[in-house]
Amino acid sequence: MLKVGLSRGVRPLITVVATAMLTSVCFFSTQAHSAPPANGPNHGPHTHFVPNSQAFWDFSKNWTTNYGPAYRDTDLQGSNFVPCTGQYALCFESGPEPLPCELSPDGRFANCKCVVKTGLNFVLITSILNEKVYQETVAQCGADGANCTIDTMESAPAPVCKAMQDGTLIPGADVISDWSPDVQRLLTEGGAPPLTVCDKGPYAGCMTAPCKMTSSGYAECSCPIFWGTFQLFGDGAQCALDDDLVNSASYDPTRDVLPTPSPTPTP
Repeated sequence: MLKVGLSRGVRPLITVVATAMLTSVCFFSTQAHSAPPANGPNHGPHTHFVPNSQAFWDFSKNWTTNYGPAYRDTDLQGSNFVPCTGQYALCFESGPEPLPCELSPDGRFANCKCVVKTGLNFVLITSILNEKVYQETVAQCGADGANCTIDTMESAPAPVCKAMQDGTLIPGADVISDWSPDVQRLLTEGGAPPLTVCDKGPYAGCMTAPCKMTSSGYAECSCPIFWGTFQLFGDGAQCALDDDLVNSASYDPTRDVLPTPSPTPTP
């Protein structure tokens, strides 16, 4: 009887302790999941996003399109390319040597060697990796970017263009990655280079990624990795690369190539 009575008296205490422990575990688990990626050798010397939290960008509420987060680099129509001017890094052809994109040890980013250019350039409005600047750019240019054109570029530059040049888009970056006029024409108009549609796999989404200038005159850009379908242009394009290298790429849902269904045999 004594044991039964003692057991009944201890049970509420055990329940309270267990509940407290479970609450603590859930709290710390949530905190760990929401923590921003630490900068350092695993991620490069960069702030990657503003806010600098992988969880924020991965949360579907904060996606800029229905196809994934901003760093998927999804273009839906020609007006999505907002014109800017100034210095920029071009990573469109990076991936294989001689412009490699090497995966970070944790597989979340790629360190890409990119050429540096100055002049007209284009930002994909759906891929601005600073939430405040993205909202300001949408407010001025429209969600599809149609209100910001080359004709308005000097008189009313888009907020993202100003942030790229004054260093406030991604703190600590020397230069920001986006696309050249040739790439913009290729993606909006198509052209001679063959198109390769790659099945789900990792690729570097380098639009508005932060870059550091190197002594060789190139930029080293730290681009987020997205796993999904992507497209490559040019002869000999390879969807999968060796030696921990990945392609810098983007995604246009209208260019998905679906397999032709087999005809139904006639009975």
